[in-house]
Amino acid sequence: MICPLRLPDNRVPVYYEGGSGIDRFRGLPTDTRSGPEDWVASLCRLPASIVGPDGPPDAGLSTTVEGHVLADLVGADPVGWLGSSLAARFGADSGLLVKLLDAGERLPVHCHPTRAFGADHLGSLFGKTEGWIILGAAPGATVWLGLSDDVDVATLRRWVDEQDVGSMLSAMNAIEVQAGQVVYVPAGLPHSIGPGVFLTELQEPTSFSVLAEHASFGLDEQQATLGLGWDVALACFDLGGYRGDRLAALLPEPVEHSVQSGGTVHELFPSAADEFFAARRVRCTGTVALDGPGFAVLVITGGAGRLAWDDGDEPIASGDTWVVPFGAGPLRFTGELEAIVCLPPNDEVAA
Repeated sequence: MICPLRLPDNRVPVYYEGGSGIDRFRGLPTDTRSGPEDWVASLCRLPASIVGPDGPPDAGLSTTVEGHVLADLVGADPVGWLGSSLAARFGADSGLLVKLLDAGERLPVHCHPTRAFGADHLGSLFGKTEGWIILGAAPGATVWLGLSDDVDVATLRRWVDEQDVGSMLSAMNAIEVQAGQVVYVPAGLPHSIGPGVFLTELQEPTSFSVLAEHASFGLDEQQATLGLGWDVALACFDLGGYRGDRLAALLPEPVEHSVQSGGTVHELFPSAADEFFAARRVRCTGTVALDGPGFAVLVITGGAGRLAWDDGDEPIASGDTWVVPFGAGPLRFTGELEAIVCLPPNDEVAA
């Protein structure tokens, strides 16, 4: 029998500082320097180029609290875990990676490749479109999203060669964020996350990043360009200007999905994200039932209660993360709590 599983902390080594927000969320000591990224329900490894020759070979792969590798469980029963449609498209891969990310310093200006670029240059089904749900933000915490005006490739190349970070940031849209806000980050969009931002990130299951800003983080051209060199890698960047409605589309307002006597469910990302992922925010004051079944990753962001499925139920509380197999059937939340339900690509849209 397969059923929802509670997942422990799963930090991965990365090149920037942070992590205290995750420690507080998880109820851990905040002086452990445990790292700024916690990969939740991850079925993919961190690339060896990031881990390094002395790093753990399975860095990135999630384990259960009992010590089982989640990828092994899914690989043994892809249909039971993912459903027949998703398993037929991606095999033993959900097509989704969820992270808890806490920025202790500003992340570099970078972008991610599209699926088409991934297929042409990286041998991958996936690119790295992503979406953020802000869980916490220090006063004045800022993210940078897209260029405010069109920029040509020659200008971007000059900024990269000179590592002119000031010009990069001044050409982008600087946006202060607060808890509860949602940000959609399509592949190709230049962006950066400032210090003091703690978020849940949904994304395609890769670590592909092209880092226009890299020298100050101790990274060389090979690491910054995914080994492709700048002549190829610069094609990843969307150099069009984001203003007005185009910029507003990156900051979607949650849309009501259902109102029940015991709470509400809101869709967080626009329909443009459906081929990559979806997320729902559940606010429960009694009982909230979700339609289903389906594979899902849960991040419990407040309160406490119980999670029920076809054959059982378990207590849940703020700071928990769970993975839910397709075979568990529809979910039901009870209690006073808030949760983010992270969903894989809509296969009909993706196809």
